[in-house]
Amino acid sequence: MAAKVEAFAPALTPDGQIRRFDIHQMIQHAVLAVSFILVVLTGIPLKFHEWAFSRWWIGLWGGIEVTRTIHYIGAWMMVAVSLYHLFYIWYSTAILKRPFPIKMVPSLKDAVSIFQELGYYIGLRKTMPENDRFNWKEKFDYWAIFWGIPVMAGSGFILMFPVFFTRFLPGWVVPTALVAHSDEAMLALTWIVMVHIFFNHFSPSGFPLNKAMFTGKVPANRYRREHTLEYNRLMGIEPAAKKDNENKEEE
Repeated sequence: MAAKVEAFAPALTPDGQIRRFDIHQMIQHAVLAVSFILVVLTGIPLKFHEWAFSRWWIGLWGGIEVTRTIHYIGAWMMVAVSLYHLFYIWYSTAILKRPFPIKMVPSLKDAVSIFQELGYYIGLRKTMPENDRFNWKEKFDYWAIFWGIPVMAGSGFILMFPVFFTRFLPGWVVPTALVAHSDEAMLALTWIVMVHIFFNHFSPSGFPLNKAMFTGKVPANRYRREHTLEYNRLMGIEPAAKKDNENKEEE
């Protein structure tokens, strides 16, 4: 079992990069991305069906029924990969004893890092805060999607099977689900475009394309800069504070 855990751990590759993601994570990201693109391309014209462009776009797909069917396919893909992700987290944590799922849980250090990073940008600090495997932006990004999908899926199922759900739920759940589904969809689209894509692909370290989720690897110099604490552990580098304490003890 220890060998399995070690095999999944981040490591320096022969080409001088850090392997950060395994094949399961890359596949999950790819399926989630494809499903998201499908539900957006088919969901937005359904939401704004009165627009001339939406009518043209729906016709391009083959009509309202085809567009709705493709929307359902994308939705089922998203639900399936989300369920697999939950299983993956459980298996990684409970069976493989991998520490990274626990490190995705927000901590007090993340709150401190937010203010330290803001202090750096406005000139109150000379250095950026040192991050471990995940920084506060990555955690925020992850949990925004993690909690958004149940809202989308739950309301989507009600809209997909309204007759079934109104057999044991009041009739107002259908229009409520429509509002929740529609508004959450627009919020998710705005978040993905303005936050997720910007920070991952338009930031100086990722522009013009962050290849990490396609190759599973991150350049070592970037990893050292963005995930200093984990990089130091991988390289066997002791934190400066620990070295200072040891030197004082020796004196």
